[in-house]
Amino acid sequence: MKRLLVFATAVSALLAVGAEVPEPVKPFVKEAERVFPEAGEFTLLKPGIYQVRDNNSNVLGSLYLETIGDSERQFGYAGTIEVAVLFDKEQRVAGVLIGKNQETPSFLNRVRAARFLESWNKLKMNEIPGKEVDFVTGATYSSSAIHAGVRKLAESYLKMAEDEKKVPVAPAAAASAVPKSPEVIQLERRIAMLQRIVSGSQVLLKQLQERKEDELKLRLIAALEGPEAAQKFAKENKLMFFNHPGRGGKKSPVTLATERYKASKSEADLQALKAAILANYERMLQTVPPHNAEQEKALEAVKARLAMVLKQGGAKAPAAAASAPGKMKFRSPEAQVQEEKIAKLAAAYRQNRDPQVLGQLRKEVTRQLVQGTLAMSTAIERKEQETARLKEHLAEFTRDPDAVIQKRLDALTR
Repeated sequence: MKRLLVFATAVSALLAVGAEVPEPVKPFVKEAERVFPEAGEFTLLKPGIYQVRDNNSNVLGSLYLETIGDSERQFGYAGTIEVAVLFDKEQRVAGVLIGKNQETPSFLNRVRAARFLESWNKLKMNEIPGKEVDFVTGATYSSSAIHAGVRKLAESYLKMAEDEKKVPVAPAAAASAVPKSPEVIQLERRIAMLQRIVSGSQVLLKQLQERKEDELKLRLIAALEGPEAAQKFAKENKLMFFNHPGRGGKKSPVTLATERYKASKSEADLQALKAAILANYERMLQTVPPHNAEQEKALEAVKARLAMVLKQGGAKAPAAAASAPGKMKFRSPEAQVQEEKIAKLAAAYRQNRDPQVLGQLRKEVTRQLVQGTLAMSTAIERKEQETARLKEHLAEFTRDPDAVIQKRLDALTR
């Protein structure tokens, strides 16, 4: 309720002063304010480029948005990551911003904690594409996706600038691409994610089957020396290694054995740790093949669904219902009654142009807008909570599907 009241107050303020943040900029406003706390105005200069000013109209810098769509972005660990780049008045990078994304929050937290987003600070636009960065340990996919997004953003604007120099004529109208339906976009994302899971799981299975000693040594290094040492060993020996964030709850036998050995440093506890690692390895040898088969089956099913949707014309976005400008749809009986009252007042004003009727009409429309805003905010909050819950389940599974499967089996076989 507190959130709704704050939202309604913000809406009232916007109505009063007429200020509004451009829709494409909204996902980046909070992050932009961390870089420029005094940011108050975002004014469109060119497509995708916004001038950033404070409330006294002093120029702070400029915000560059991506020119690519979600289907063109590189996947992180659990989804795509929208980025933007904020430049200061000298046109040097002031900060890389993260916008809408489907990424696992714990990985983005690792990226921020490692100050990865500051990797491009102070660079000019033309220096960005050649910038080499070290990806974040434990968030390799996320940091790689962000790096790709920043590079593509810079390359697209540099190309635009070059094209403007070469062709100083009015650009021809762009050919209208056929928009994708929401289902097609979701299916394509699902396919990309499943392909990554299947590919990674196949590599892991081959490693388990053919490189047992290296695999056991890698796990021992991870337990005793930490993920960075394990990552280094994996890189040197061309092994696959993921450092999954902990999910909380009951500690694994390997974790417990590691803690006991670190406390005692006894040979017996070291052998117990190795035995726990071996048991975990042998269990994975049994569980990974059926897991891979299920993921491959799911991938084929999603591909078949996408093919069917495209065959039925699913590449086209569903046509929006035609409606008059300013016309709103209402479902509840109360909202419909209010809309009928507004329609009558509007008809009466059109007939006699009575200022008092216009005042009543304005009052009812304002009341309708506030009520609608509160209703939409409540609906959005419910959707966000449901989305967050689903993302949490998806993230848990994609982080460590073997552990999720084992947890389910434990619950079924008790």
